[in-house]
Amino acid sequence: MASKPVLRNLLLSKTKRDFVIALTVSIAVAMSYKFGVQEQRRQKFENFYKTYDVEKDYARMKKAGVFQSINTMVEEGRYEG
Repeated sequence: MASKPVLRNLLLSKTKRDFVIALTVSIAVAMSYKFGVQEQRRQKFENFYKTYDVEKDYARMKKAGVFQSINTMVEEGRYEG
């Protein structure tokens, strides 16, 4: 005769096991994202802003006509910058 399946506290035991697996996987994914994506992105931003000149970029964009309101103000004589 076959033995009866153990069903007492089955949901509790499966939930505990699934919670531990989900927690482990989520921590692994979070750490891999932090070191695989976030740190590299932060390093790229740091390297970019080490040599970035705001005034030079502003002058380049103003000359290219990016700022439409400033171009209008210059034509009207209300802006000297």
